[in-house]
Amino acid sequence: MKKTLMKTIMIATLLFCSNLKAKASSCMATLKKASKEQIVHDSNMIKNYQLSHMHAMQNSQNLKAYHISAKVFNPSHKVPTVMELANSIKSHPYFIGSFNKELSKEDYIGLKAKTDLPFFILETYQNKKSDFYMVYSKGVRHFSIKALNEFDENSLAGIDNTGLLKYPNIEAFTKCTLSSSYVDIYLT
Repeated sequence: MKKTLMKTIMIATLLFCSNLKAKASSCMATLKKASKEQIVHDSNMIKNYQLSHMHAMQNSQNLKAYHISAKVFNPSHKVPTVMELANSIKSHPYFIGSFNKELSKEDYIGLKAKTDLPFFILETYQNKKSDFYMVYSKGVRHFSIKALNEFDENSLAGIDNTGLLKYPNIEAFTKCTLSSSYVDIYLT
């Protein structure tokens, strides 16, 4: 019992320390930009901002720690593989389909005009490589699925945003994307 409690505390500490140090400067910079009146009247927005960005992992070690701690706290938690993540993205209610070519800016604008969804996800498949795009009110965000062990498709996988951040699932990716300040000028 004592060893299990100690392991749980160590995993939780690793998870929180690795994420909080990296996120503290980002969150504080955003909070400094907000006016004092906005912080008083709209503290719910700030809480949601901080919580949603906690899902973005800085590296693969943090992604592993996330899944290990989730497994400890919830034994039914399933560690995703490449195929499982791809299936979860393709079964998302806002997934609109796959395309055989890279889409142009005009294609994105046309697709955005045809749908009344708050955002949608699409896949492009070229040269035996699958890439995904999330189109939302602020622009287009590219992401792909990467296995931590490139030679084993059944190993732990995460959603990769061009090598900078890793996400454990599609829900975490969409939450972080929708709450970010990134804007694509040609889609606004």
